Amino acid sequence: MCSATSDDGIQVIALRLYDRARTPNSWTEIVRSGQFVAFAKIFDTGAPCDAQGRPFVTMEDASCLVFDRLDDAEAFCRDQVNRAANVRFEIFDSTGRAQPPLLLIVHPSRQHQLEGNPRGMRLRTQGSVALFVFAAVSFWYDFRHGPVVQFFPTLLGINLVVVALRLLQLNGSYAHAERVRQRRLAEYQRSAREAKPARC
Repeated sequence: MCSATSDDGIQVIALRLYDRARTPNSWTEIVRSGQFVAFAKIFDTGAPCDAQGRPFVTMEDASCLVFDRLDDAEAFCRDQVNRAANVRFEIFDSTGRAQPPLLLIVHPSRQHQLEGNPRGMRLRTQGSVALFVFAAVSFWYDFRHGPVVQFFPTLLGINLVVVALRLLQLNGSYAHAERVRQRRLAEYQRSAREAKPARC
């Protein structure tokens, strides 16, 4: 476990995920309630790395970053991705990966590559509308020329509808996950605001 202070005065602890010589061995037993944990990954491969984007030499070297405040964790990670655009950070609460991350921090140039990004959702919605239109045309064509085309347009239309519904379902899943994340994040931010007067 290594404690340091960033250039912005943020206290950060680099904590090995597992250390046989340490008691307790696992990082999950060390992080305290109310702390926040950031995991760095190489954006393109998802391989774990340090905050500068350097891959860990061995799995034993793998570590996470621990912060006492959520806004400190976010500020530190945003500063790091601005220095190393190939790094992404996932920030969790003290329960770790038991739930999805509260924040996913990437370089602004990488935002469009994230799953569930607004541009991707718009494209899937537009694609679904186009598929529904083509399906309707297929059904109409089969209705008008059924004996000649032998049900093929209807079969095609059914498949187009299935794909369109799958795209909309995917959008719905991303939207639901984002609503849950925003709700959890808002709760932590509200708790942090309420705790400030108490510390004063």
